[in-house]
Amino acid sequence: MKQILSKSIVLTGLMGSGKSAIGKVLSEKMGIPLSDTDKIIEKEVGKTINEIFNDSGEKYFRKVEEKVVGQVLDKTAHIISTGGGSILSPKTRNAIKSKSFSIWVQCNVNIIANRIQDQKKRPLLKNKNILDTLVKKNKERIKFYRQADSHIFNENSNIEMTVEAIVKELLLKRVVHK
Repeated sequence: MKQILSKSIVLTGLMGSGKSAIGKVLSEKMGIPLSDTDKIIEKEVGKTINEIFNDSGEKYFRKVEEKVVGQVLDKTAHIISTGGGSILSPKTRNAIKSKSFSIWVQCNVNIIANRIQDQKKRPLLKNKNILDTLVKKNKERIKFYRQADSHIFNENSNIEMTVEAIVKELLLKRVVHK
């Protein structure tokens, strides 16, 4: 059933917390388009996130990410899944705060480590201890994630339950109108 949003919904959280998967299911359930900023960046640059990090570095990636998040926030209200580090940019944080309803997708780092242990496409985890890196990144970013308008836990394997909780929250906060 198509819903009407009063403003875009932005999903933030640590890599592997489930933002992309939740965004996809939420988009389908609500009949609202989804922008996945990592996919947009790959298309725009013509390289995978890994290749961008390898060829141009994290600083370049973050500049492109800041621009892409700004562009998608300027579109008609829809669902936006962001990269885990996008909130590191003060400009991005301010744009998210002023132009959207943000949801921090929380997940225990041990659960994330189990989810992503076989994934080679995450440049910030390359050749590193996954759990130690996740703990460090979470510690660096948690103060920004906490600024989200809403917090949701995504720690069980039933993504439908997580999406249902998000929809209820969006209705309660009047972000969604039927």
